[in-house]
Amino acid sequence: MILLNGPNTPFGRLAWATALQLATEVENRVIDVYSAGFLDALNPLRQIPTLVLDGDRALFDSRVICAYLHSLRPEAALIPPSDWAVETRWSLAVGLMEASVARTMEMRRQPPERSMASVAKHDQRIARAIAGLEAQADEICSRKARIDRLATAVVLEYIDFRAVSDWRAAAPRLARWLEIETTRPSLVSSRPYDLQPTGGDRSILHPQIAEGARP
Repeated sequence: MILLNGPNTPFGRLAWATALQLATEVENRVIDVYSAGFLDALNPLRQIPTLVLDGDRALFDSRVICAYLHSLRPEAALIPPSDWAVETRWSLAVGLMEASVARTMEMRRQPPERSMASVAKHDQRIARAIAGLEAQADEICSRKARIDRLATAVVLEYIDFRAVSDWRAAAPRLARWLEIETTRPSLVSSRPYDLQPTGGDRSILHPQIAEGARP
């Protein structure tokens, strides 16, 4: 299997971290999504992450990919069956990713084209989502791997990576938990980056572009 990915998309990072957490054999291939014409035949939306299974079979989006990878290793219990509270927290973390990426992309516009009203709406959504996750810290702040916890760690690190929000004062329990959770090997190995690293399979021509390509 090949995971078509970017260097700093939180959605793609969650899929890759899930594969690593489950010790599933997947090649993480970082691509320039804007020039990847071949991707259209696999994913008509031309979005990442996309998981190529074999030949012309592919899965997307990130939640579908994570669920599929878990189906290969259900004994890991990363996604508890029919636990709708876990599924809802996972969805909340993904929604926070969407708002954080949207804010990042809006702020990259030239000032005359930038909508500060849109930025303010994203900021409000981000603040509400973080408060919602903090309110459920009893369930999230654990060292036992689970998809809602993995997604929460990924999005909080993305917020730090892009300086989206100074969130720690509003979510002290999540902040304390994240300090330890980010040492998890699956998160260490999937950490986002901007500059091309040395060695490995993570090279990319245009490292700034891919995070907004797909939820």
